[in-house]
Amino acid sequence: MKYRVCGKKTSASTAGSAALKPFFEVEVRLEGQEVKLSPTLDEIQRAINRAATAVLRCSRSLLHWDQKDVEVDKKATFYDMIAQDKEIVKVILLLTGSIQGTKNKVAEFLQEFEKFSWLYKQNISDEIKAFSKRGPTLQNYEDALKRFSNI
Repeated sequence: MKYRVCGKKTSASTAGSAALKPFFEVEVRLEGQEVKLSPTLDEIQRAINRAATAVLRCSRSLLHWDQKDVEVDKKATFYDMIAQDKEIVKVILLLTGSIQGTKNKVAEFLQEFEKFSWLYKQNISDEIKAFSKRGPTLQNYEDALKRFSNI
């Protein structure tokens, strides 16, 4: 489950029908002069927390079977069993904290876009005016186009 939440690159040998699909898909977007994730990691963490809470809450209404003779308010629920099981509590804590371990990887991934920041942080019209003021030759235009096509 951790790999479906945090994601992992699949190799050619693991790709295909056996590969697990992630629970969340994240897009990288350019918004203004910033590269951002959509949805954010905080939004994903809130969704995971809400799902874990919902599962735990629904277990409060699931009664253990074979309690016909016990009073309604004293019947044992699955929540009692789940809350006392160390392994289940450990998995829930790992699940709700799973995004924390991914934040560094995401920051590293977003850092890869920093080398292109000049493309979206500089004012295009100012750059064109400055280029035109230099009295560019055909070779200057060709060099600029080659620079962009290399990127």
